[in-house]
Amino acid sequence: MVEKKSSIGKVCSVIILYWGVSISMVFVNKHILSGSFGDNDVSIFVAWYQCFSAVIGIQLCGFISRKTKIPVKIPKIEWNLLLKKDFLRFSFAFVASLTMNNLMLKHIGVAFYQVARSWTLIFTILFSQCLLKKNITYKAIIACLIVTCGFFIGIDQEDASGTLSVWGIIYGIFASLATALGGIFIKRVQPIVEGDSFKQAYYNNINGVIIFFPLVLSTGQLQQILYSEFIFQPSFWICMTISGVLSLSIGWVSVLQIKHTSPITHHVSNTAKSVLMTVLAIMYFNEEKTMLWWGGNFLVIFGVMYYTYSRMNEKMDQELPDLTIEPENKHSHIV
Repeated sequence: MVEKKSSIGKVCSVIILYWGVSISMVFVNKHILSGSFGDNDVSIFVAWYQCFSAVIGIQLCGFISRKTKIPVKIPKIEWNLLLKKDFLRFSFAFVASLTMNNLMLKHIGVAFYQVARSWTLIFTILFSQCLLKKNITYKAIIACLIVTCGFFIGIDQEDASGTLSVWGIIYGIFASLATALGGIFIKRVQPIVEGDSFKQAYYNNINGVIIFFPLVLSTGQLQQILYSEFIFQPSFWICMTISGVLSLSIGWVSVLQIKHTSPITHHVSNTAKSVLMTVLAIMYFNEEKTMLWWGGNFLVIFGVMYYTYSRMNEKMDQELPDLTIEPENKHSHIV
């Protein structure tokens, strides 16, 4: 439910801000990874730089705050928290998600982004059952079947139009898996940072810088950047820095949207944002899609919305007072 202090105007502003940051981040990353700055694969370096620029940006805010006396609280780095097993698991899932997401964007179009990442819902439901021991309801199964149908219809239509990338699909599935794992591990991380989302994002990016760096070196992407012609191009570093700022901002605006609306509304907003991003991508890149292609996208979106709707009804049922004589099984959980 939206808090009373959050006016309609404020809620709309927050949702628009979230949509703007999220859509911009995908388009900027696609611009960087699609060969605008050479044909070399720099997807891992881009992911590392996103984390690096986020950490430097936070440190810079802290420095400015100390010099100008502007009250900006920067979390103190506590290495014992950063190296906790649950936090490391979350950070490794984050690194895997960011890497696979960038590799996926390199091989697919922005319009196909929603379908390529659609398995996030399926993996989330599976991991909730396997790791959190939550039961899977028939509604969750129906939602998964709808999303799966949309996924394969989308693949078929991409293949028919000659734009299908097998590697893009594979990276999309692995990105979905890593994102779902991160969503599970985040529940274990929140108590470590005492529910401070800014501290969580800051620590996660610090770990990301450390974890990504050996990958950047081993893949030779750092060397490619150092010896490339665009290392001296301001436009390259401007795009990279904007990407890093947007990468950090997306976590903040997500929390802001949940704060002024609700987790369920956040999922609905995210789905609606994906529709808008698909339409904008098709208009921007001047693409033409068949009715079946749109049908596949619709099924994916409908499956996610159906699952969100069932979760919303479940939460409403849980809030109702128990008027039965025999209490229900308090240990049953629904995904």
